[in-house]
Amino acid sequence: MHPRNIYRDGTDFVQLSIVYPPLSKYLIEPHKTIDFGDQNAQRCLTEALLHRDFKLKIQLPLDRLCPPVPNRLNYILWLQDINLASRYIEEHGPYTIVQGIDIGTGASAIYPLLACTLKKSWKFVVSEIDPISLESAQQNISINELDDRIHIVQCNATSPVLLPLVLDEDKRFDFTMCNPPFYSSFEDVSQSAEAKQYGPNAVCTGAAIEMITVGGESAFVGKMVKESLGIQERCRWYTSMLGKLSSVAEVVDIFTTYSIDNYIITEFVQGQTRRWAVGWSFSDIRLPDSISRLQKPNPVISKYVPAHNTILQPVVSISREVLYETLSTILSSIGKIYIRFPNDFNERSTSEMKGIDLEPSDGFLVFAQEDTWSRSARRRQKRLLDDSGARSGLDSLSPPTLTTMYSEEVISSRSTMTCSIHIRDSTFRNVDVAMRDAAGKHGKPSLSVSKQDLNVEFTWRKGRDRRLFESFCSHVSRNSM
Repeated sequence: MHPRNIYRDGTDFVQLSIVYPPLSKYLIEPHKTIDFGDQNAQRCLTEALLHRDFKLKIQLPLDRLCPPVPNRLNYILWLQDINLASRYIEEHGPYTIVQGIDIGTGASAIYPLLACTLKKSWKFVVSEIDPISLESAQQNISINELDDRIHIVQCNATSPVLLPLVLDEDKRFDFTMCNPPFYSSFEDVSQSAEAKQYGPNAVCTGAAIEMITVGGESAFVGKMVKESLGIQERCRWYTSMLGKLSSVAEVVDIFTTYSIDNYIITEFVQGQTRRWAVGWSFSDIRLPDSISRLQKPNPVISKYVPAHNTILQPVVSISREVLYETLSTILSSIGKIYIRFPNDFNERSTSEMKGIDLEPSDGFLVFAQEDTWSRSARRRQKRLLDDSGARSGLDSLSPPTLTTMYSEEVISSRSTMTCSIHIRDSTFRNVDVAMRDAAGKHGKPSLSVSKQDLNVEFTWRKGRDRRLFESFCSHVSRNSM
């Protein structure tokens, strides 16, 4: 479950029933829980949680899916992380408008309702194909007075999946989200692992249009991928939930078919229920491993997990102050880079960062125009200097003094690689980050750093050439040891 999910420690149903009395009649002894096989009890639980924790009211048709709040909240929190990390190198305030799309919002419209309640600067365009669900969704949007921030559009069987992006070709969006029908047929539903474990009532609580699509969920997401090829960067991140582990591999294969290498995978856990989510982008924005990778992937899909965007370099027995000065000196010696210091990029507003771990103060954000640090680049630069007797023709983005005549917007646009560098305690987080050698090879065994005093954490933030990022990390790491 997401670290900021308020349901991480479970739900006290007795306390919840005090706040929301209609739940009382569904409590069962002796454990003071509810019967999750009872559709009415599940529906009442969803209403109770939304009422108590988000001040939201919803009305659900009896023959439509009842969404579990903790699982839906996981998806929204992940999107918050994606959005914040994507804007890491941008100048923005706490009320920068975020535009999202919910594909197939369902009768509850729970995703946009949760998202807009948590973030006042978020807005949505949502689509729905089912007339009954569309009417219910509109009612839920209206009774919560969110009509000015959530706009709903009706689609049909022949509409593009990414209809909101097709209707307005001038509008840009920060993300799409989707919880597609999991199954390809009723037979697929009956054979599902959940159906065998819990019985059909726990699975078939919704209409066929909500649960079944031709080819199943991976085929549905495949349509999204194909449509996104023509839309590209008008949407920064395309994402979708997946209900089957096997679908993750199938969707990644689709990415490979279309040469999409900037993709992300995560997992949502609620009790014994696991869901997955994938995302892809045509931009050069890169996300840290904590957002983009499964930390402990199932062996079945381990080879489909995207490459690391976060690299840890252990540094033995050194104080933070000395390590910071060492890094500063190394970076100052590299030509054609601009450095934004902690005081410049760590000033996030309290409201925007509420509940999100702030970056440590001892860090740097590095914008590189080109490779000037590798041995071959330094030899090339020396030959040019020897030939010209001066630095003419080397239009450096930033001199060694780390000052610049360009605005940061220009710097960012001219940079071919941007990465953040932070000093972390060796036990700061429990992640599986493969160390890379100077050649930037993938898949080497993870290095245990539990006995190290500090780690230098490099995170790729922007760029299309992974080798450039890895080469930069190797250069700084070698010189900081």
